[in-house]
Amino acid sequence: MKINIKNITWLLLLLAMWGCSKKNENYKSLIKGGEIYYPGVIVNASYQAGKLRTQLIWNPSPDPKIVKYKVYWNNKQDSLIVNATSHNPLDTVKVLVSNLTEGTYNFSVNSIDSDGHISISKTINGVRVYGPVYAGGIFNRGYNADNPFTVDITTGVVKLNFNQITLDSVTINTKTIVTYINNAGETKTTLLKPADSIVTINDFKFGTDVTYQSSYLPFRGAIDTFTVATPTLFPRVRRIGDITSLYIKNAGYPFVRGDNGTNKWGTPKDWQYNSNVLNQDGGKGGGWSWDNNGCIHFEAKDYSGDGVNNGKVYQTITLPAGSYALDIETAGYGGTFNANEIVAVGNSLPDISNLGNPLAIYKGDQNNMGGVHTLSFTLATTTTVTFGWVVSTQSYTYLQFKGVKLRSL
Repeated sequence: MKINIKNITWLLLLLAMWGCSKKNENYKSLIKGGEIYYPGVIVNASYQAGKLRTQLIWNPSPDPKIVKYKVYWNNKQDSLIVNATSHNPLDTVKVLVSNLTEGTYNFSVNSIDSDGHISISKTINGVRVYGPVYAGGIFNRGYNADNPFTVDITTGVVKLNFNQITLDSVTINTKTIVTYINNAGETKTTLLKPADSIVTINDFKFGTDVTYQSSYLPFRGAIDTFTVATPTLFPRVRRIGDITSLYIKNAGYPFVRGDNGTNKWGTPKDWQYNSNVLNQDGGKGGGWSWDNNGCIHFEAKDYSGDGVNNGKVYQTITLPAGSYALDIETAGYGGTFNANEIVAVGNSLPDISNLGNPLAIYKGDQNNMGGVHTLSFTLATTTTVTFGWVVSTQSYTYLQFKGVKLRSL
């Protein structure tokens, strides 16, 4: 059979033209009503972490037709509308999303124009929201366990020593508030900055507590600060060492006289005494003499006369809670006597006939009175105490003391 090549060529051309026409009809049906338009998307989307909330941030699209944005989260189960107030891409849009639970979220943002066209979604993934779980895992700053505080014995200035912290950590310490009681009994606060490790307190009332409480940002740039729920009690701040000058007046080495006399016998300045020690110079002096350049001095009247009976020389002070040692040094003695060095609670010393159970006592006589005697005691709270001597002697007896020292242990 003879095939006509020319007829076949025309047939193929007709089929091709028919196919193109069909495709054009299908395309027109897809774009019926005009071309598809997508509004411009937001740029530079990010977030700032918060406490059961977050703040979404982006730069707006320059598309002038955009009138609002719709934000979705929880797989589009939750959403909110944000009105477009700027089309300047240099501006910043901030959107606060609240009432969230702690966890990680993915957000999507669509731009919507005045004709209702919706843009392609811009996603913000891995948005952290912080809450009680995070709050339960933060702690107050640590203090230097080896050297928690230093005290200037002379001025009473206190320095609290904290540990240094890492400033480039993810969780950011913002501040630590230190609370204390001042010398006037007022509650005061002072700030420990993240970069600092020492808090200086110039007016601290010893024997009172110090607490501190730290605050943190969960993430750099977060919008909310978390504060540790419970303050931490700082180790009890106390003076350590010789604190004589802070509490005791006219402590000796030598003792200074307090009367206007010029003879050997007088009375000790800043100390209290009872009339029983005033047995010299016609009852004008006693309890102090110029021996040893100035000393506390008990002696029988004119040395050979009647002895001292229940003579007392003492001083009353108020000490904060803590452990203490009172050192009393003898200068010289002779004869027969009963000498008691005492620390007692309250404003007076007991009588020699009923010494009771004072905080501390050293019972001395002619057999053991020499040297330095240490009276140790502990106070649970701020306490008023009286310390000094309760003495009875016989005739031809004298008893002298050089000085006293008070130490905090």
